[in-house]
Amino acid sequence: MHQEPKSGTRLKTPEEVILGTPGLSSDLRQKLVPIISALTRGGKIMASLISRGPLLGITGSAGKENIQGEEVQTLDRIGQDTFCQALGQTQKVRELLSEEEPLPTFFPESDPDGLLVAMDPLDGSSNISVNASIGSIFAIFRRSRTQEPEDLFGGDRREILAGAYILYSASTSFVMAIDQKTYLFTMDPSFGGEFLGTGEPVFFPSGGKIYSTNESYAPLWEQGIQDYITWVKTARQPVMTSRYIGALVGDLHRNLLKGGIYLYPAEGVPGKGHGKLRLLYEAYPMALICQFSGGIATDGVNPILSIKPGSDLHARVPLIAGPMDLVSEFHKRTGHPL
Repeated sequence: MHQEPKSGTRLKTPEEVILGTPGLSSDLRQKLVPIISALTRGGKIMASLISRGPLLGITGSAGKENIQGEEVQTLDRIGQDTFCQALGQTQKVRELLSEEEPLPTFFPESDPDGLLVAMDPLDGSSNISVNASIGSIFAIFRRSRTQEPEDLFGGDRREILAGAYILYSASTSFVMAIDQKTYLFTMDPSFGGEFLGTGEPVFFPSGGKIYSTNESYAPLWEQGIQDYITWVKTARQPVMTSRYIGALVGDLHRNLLKGGIYLYPAEGVPGKGHGKLRLLYEAYPMALICQFSGGIATDGVNPILSIKPGSDLHARVPLIAGPMDLVSEFHKRTGHPL
């Protein structure tokens, strides 16, 4: 029997929410429930390790670089192994793409019609050593039955079914977007580490006044974006407040609850400039979460969910994400109306 909040509403697990979602077929529920259970199980393991990281001596560098040329932290590698093992055990994941590996991991023993998962097992790992917010990000896809095993993630023949992230901070949160709704769950250490939530969808609040970006990159942005940042700080009514953690999960989670826009613009001309965030396992799931929360995510020109990854499974894109009013305002002010 689950705990009840003061209102008397019975709290639910992510699995219970999926089982009670009318827009999902029985077949999809049977595949999604063990996958979501694997993610939350992995999240519990990671939350415990992260909280004890300095005592265990696992908060430093692993002495390697990943496929993007970034320094791999020890906990990056542990996150990769933890979620890979948990997802493989479900036998409902046919292939797993990760930021930490150049090629997807194929699970030959899994359901031939199993789903695809793409993940960033530990987002914001540079924050580990200073005990700041970090997270894990996941996208779950349904694939075309015509795709060959060696090309499950390739091309455009897939459909994103769900996006999720885990935030490791003062509490550990699990946010899941599925069937047009976004849900928030919190890990209760006193209740077996279960993730529990009301089962009610969450939405961006109106009237958000936060912008989140690394302004040290401003000289690399097109002039319209530089002018927008100046405007929100000085001329917009009401003016906006800067809040930036430096981890996508932490920044977007705060803005989802408080109201605000996240900006990681292109360095160069919009549509042609260089983005930083990976499309399949960072931008896609966050875009789905935004969309199902009453918002939108774009690359500064086009909606993220309209972008095709092509042959580069680790393709990078710019990301502008938040409630519809703030993102639309950004596009209007920068000359690229939605």
